[in-house]
Amino acid sequence: MSIQRLVRFVSSDDGKTYYGAANESLKNARILESGSPFSTSAQISGKEHTIQKLLCPIDLNDARSVVCIGLNYTDHAEEAQMPIPKVPVVFFKPVTALAGPHDDLVLPHTSWEKGRLDYESELVIVIGKKASRVSKDDALDYVFSYTFHAGNDISNRAWQLDPQLGGGQWCYSKCFDCSAPIGPAIVSKDILGSAVGLGIRGTLNDTQSQDGNTNNMIFGVAEIVSFLSQGMTLLPGTFIFTGTPAGVGFGKKPQISVKEGDVTQVEIDGIGAIVNKVVYE
Repeated sequence: MSIQRLVRFVSSDDGKTYYGAANESLKNARILESGSPFSTSAQISGKEHTIQKLLCPIDLNDARSVVCIGLNYTDHAEEAQMPIPKVPVVFFKPVTALAGPHDDLVLPHTSWEKGRLDYESELVIVIGKKASRVSKDDALDYVFSYTFHAGNDISNRAWQLDPQLGGGQWCYSKCFDCSAPIGPAIVSKDILGSAVGLGIRGTLNDTQSQDGNTNNMIFGVAEIVSFLSQGMTLLPGTFIFTGTPAGVGFGKKPQISVKEGDVTQVEIDGIGAIVNKVVYE
């Protein structure tokens, strides 16, 4: 089974939620006749449905883990005044952080009470086949497709950088519910290949804040997948966030923070755009 653009959507035809193989415009999709898009027995039906609403492209029950790579663009490491990493910097988000391409991001109180909310625009790898101890040369064989996560690896810089709060670890500052919107579709590697040369643009309230390119990643897709698989088995449904280019809020002079009512947008060449409004719980 080969799906060029995997979506999860509410159908205008019957009001039900489906996985589907969407057309390029993301207006219509043929439904997937299986519970999980990662199942080897999944089949695409001949019936086409009109898409009423695009949802998070993966049901949380089908997502295995969310692995994140930090400081993976030289310009971002420089604006953060942190050393260029020699190996990928790894941290994790829970699957409950995932949200849809147009969802309001209802963020828990602890994520915003201290201020310093920030956005990060990123390409995301989706693993489609169990990967353990794979070589860099073989790594792309285990990639299902790509998506991107918008306007955020929503992060709280107080929890991340204040030693009296986070104590030097990053995970809590980035683990919040709804802090990882992705979509609008999971786009096949048959279209995007190794995802080199893709423009990544981030916007906050109609003002462009980030303008990067995956050519500038320190560690590319194959290198990341191979590195991670040496120590952990990557299961189908694993999402790997590959880092953000320069232009995040805490790197600005003066620094800027995301606040309630702000709207973030991320667009990646060949994948599309997602737009999310921040809402305080």
